[in-house]
Amino acid sequence: MHLNTDPQAPARRPCLRDLARLTTTLLPPALVMLTPLEELERRCQEIDLTHPEYREETPLVRAYERRRRTQLSGALRLVRTGTAAPAFSESATRA
Repeated sequence: MHLNTDPQAPARRPCLRDLARLTTTLLPPALVMLTPLEELERRCQEIDLTHPEYREETPLVRAYERRRRTQLSGALRLVRTGTAAPAFSESATRA
């Protein structure tokens, strides 16, 4: 049995030009900052359906806004670095 459907297009990588166009026309930064996250999720899904060329860029906008809001919320979070350097130097601990 053969179905007459087109194969799904492979996922593209996000494009900086498309991201700039998305944030200037459909999701301006002021709108993104003032919109509740649930509404932003819904709007991004709507953009994915109506403008499929921005499908790779909308997750970047959502992730950036989530990260921005958590940083501005004042919540403490653990940041790990790649090195195992001590928090204080030897001279600071002796004093």
